Amino acid sequence: MENLRECFIKISNEYLNEKEKNFAKNSLGYFIRKDIPELIKNKINLDIKKYKVDGSCGQGGWAAVPWIAIFDKDITQSAQEGYYLVYLFDEKINKVYLSLNQGWTFYKKEFGKKKGSENIKKVSDKLKRKLLILKDRSYKDLEEISLGEGNLAKGYELGHICGVEYDLKTLPNENVLINDLINMLNIYLELKHLLYINDFSKIIESYILDDKLFITNEDELNFQVQESSSEEMEISPKKKLTPRISENGKIWPRDPSISKGAIEKANFLCEFDNNHQSFISDTTKKQYMEAHHLIPLNYQDEFENSLDVIGNIVSLCPTCHKKIHYGIFREKEKMLEKLYFERKKLLERFGIEITLEELKEKYKK
Repeated sequence: MENLRECFIKISNEYLNEKEKNFAKNSLGYFIRKDIPELIKNKINLDIKKYKVDGSCGQGGWAAVPWIAIFDKDITQSAQEGYYLVYLFDEKINKVYLSLNQGWTFYKKEFGKKKGSENIKKVSDKLKRKLLILKDRSYKDLEEISLGEGNLAKGYELGHICGVEYDLKTLPNENVLINDLINMLNIYLELKHLLYINDFSKIIESYILDDKLFITNEDELNFQVQESSSEEMEISPKKKLTPRISENGKIWPRDPSISKGAIEKANFLCEFDNNHQSFISDTTKKQYMEAHHLIPLNYQDEFENSLDVIGNIVSLCPTCHKKIHYGIFREKEKMLEKLYFERKKLLERFGIEITLEELKEKYKK
């Protein structure tokens, strides 16, 4: 066949009947796995150096949800992980969806079925919001897909980002199908560019973290520190978390409970000068202090271990905190020298090494 529409009609007419027959060496299975992928490559002149096209109707037995997928090789070459473009047939073979979707198997293995379901939905929702910038272009805003009751069907439903729905009894003409495929392929490419990095596991790690860890507004951060309960931390190197990528660069996560722990460890005193007075916080009923990362988090890329640890967080009164951010350098320098020598050994226990001169340079920029 040289027509995508006819291929879908063939699956619609034959799949449920063929499921009652032997799976091995079945001609319809070969058609889905080999013939349709080859047709798609030819129809849209797909660059096989960049893309891989696969079809599946199961492994060792008939799948409830057969599919044909296009994988960007930079991102993934498997339906089990990453994100990709895929035709998904529902379990009753009444509908086919062209879906920008995610690898459910990765989530299930990494987090378990329950938590994996929550996380894949969370990532889908965030990717949908990210794609809203394409709203006036070719963005296909299909909120949900409905495939059936099986576990894999439910995983695909949760992993859906955007797409197009077709009724197999009233399929549009071939030109519409091909134009939709080209538009969705462009959206796939746009999403790749919007995410900046191809390692989707790192994006997942970033997106499933609570949004409050990525707030950059100083007033909101300080409010969250006041409201948080403190966290006890073992004094040892900690793995750095994955940043969120924005148009303005990387946003590194910051856990308010760790900052709260650093302030409590300092007994709600200003670590530059214990005599500095503030006001009594209505939340903590203690002297109000603010948390400051001695080595700023925007330099996290330069360090193997996390900078969001109590060894790198100092308690400062509001005036000192503003001074270390906005003061003239010779006044910052006095603060840095005192705080550095008091923190040097503790920093080392968290696997963070830096000289005083290196620290000063970061505050000159």
